[in-house]
Amino acid sequence: MDRQTTNRNLHLLVIELFWASIAIACYSFAATFLIRLGGSNLMVSLLTSAAALVNALTSIPFALFLERIGNRRPWIIGSLLTLRLGHIGLIFIPFLPAYRAEVMVALLLLINAPVALFNAGWLPMLGDVVPLAQRARLFSARNMTMGITVMATTFLMGRWLDATPFPFNYQLMVTLAVVASLLSTVSVARLTIPPSQVVERAPGRRRPMFGELRTLLSQQRPFTNITINTLVFNIAFWMGTPLQPIYFVRELGASDGWLGVWLALISGGQIIGNLVWPRLIEKRGYSWVLLRATAASALYYFLIGAVPDLTLILLFALLFGAVSPGVDISHFNILLEVCLPERRAFSMGVFVTVMNAGFFVATLACAPLIDLVGVQALVLILAGVRLIGALLFVVNPVRAATIEMAKAG
Repeated sequence: MDRQTTNRNLHLLVIELFWASIAIACYSFAATFLIRLGGSNLMVSLLTSAAALVNALTSIPFALFLERIGNRRPWIIGSLLTLRLGHIGLIFIPFLPAYRAEVMVALLLLINAPVALFNAGWLPMLGDVVPLAQRARLFSARNMTMGITVMATTFLMGRWLDATPFPFNYQLMVTLAVVASLLSTVSVARLTIPPSQVVERAPGRRRPMFGELRTLLSQQRPFTNITINTLVFNIAFWMGTPLQPIYFVRELGASDGWLGVWLALISGGQIIGNLVWPRLIEKRGYSWVLLRATAASALYYFLIGAVPDLTLILLFALLFGAVSPGVDISHFNILLEVCLPERRAFSMGVFVTVMNAGFFVATLACAPLIDLVGVQALVLILAGVRLIGALLFVVNPVRAATIEMAKAG
């Protein structure tokens, strides 16, 4: 693509995330919405684990499907639109006479099928439309846009939820999220998406999916390493998704307003981090930043487990937010580069499948582990697992020729 088209795409990628971030901020209250509807700890775990299971089962088949299609644009936009329209159902769940929590989980389970299809096209597409030299700055701009927007939206929504009667407060918030997400979809539809490389397969000689998977993992060692490392590293984050609302609301007595401030401070920290980490990437490279940011991120879980004070946890949230962009920017760019361009869709499909399988197991295990060891002890255990995952990037390094000396342009 020419420079003008590339710059237009970069601009649209920031604009679409602004609108998407409003929806992301609103949906970040989904777990507390479920709790207010009477959902148990198990239902809160299922809220995320069921979605991960759908993604784990469908990501590779969708990736193989899209590898045979040069024009992936209709599939990317269509799946995104289906996903975002599906959230409309959340508005009507409080009107149900019974089984409201169960219906909410079932709805979010169903609409995660288009999520997997969208990711199968979207993630490889980013590698095609964003040059390596511009990725750090683009992802930093996207992260800052998301951080500022999510910070403001979660703060305001937390106040709104506290001040307005249930369930009208959540219903209006979901309405806002749906409208904002549709505006984001309009920006995605305006992207100029080049044709993708098509993987040709001889008729009647298609290799079994597991054969292709075995070949990928055995021949692409950097990809295998980053998959293993990330799987272990993210266990704490995944299990923390249902665990933190349970810990903060049921154990420490946090209100919706406090949760809004907590989420806002994480986003505020991300704004700070996105000002610092890209500069370090330019000076030191992606790998240098990844090793240090992953180690620093483990500290957050130690702090919230060892110091169960809601006021101090807000400070810890700010620090966690500041570290997160260093992990996200460096990790995603390294991941893109260890995938062969012509098999990037399949490689990303495998990666997403493994991560969602881990997500499913981790979130589903949350409720029984809480019953076994207690909430606070589980948080501290996860801190140790997070640190082990960070150390894996040192003892099981990920190297790619194009990324070792890459600098942001």
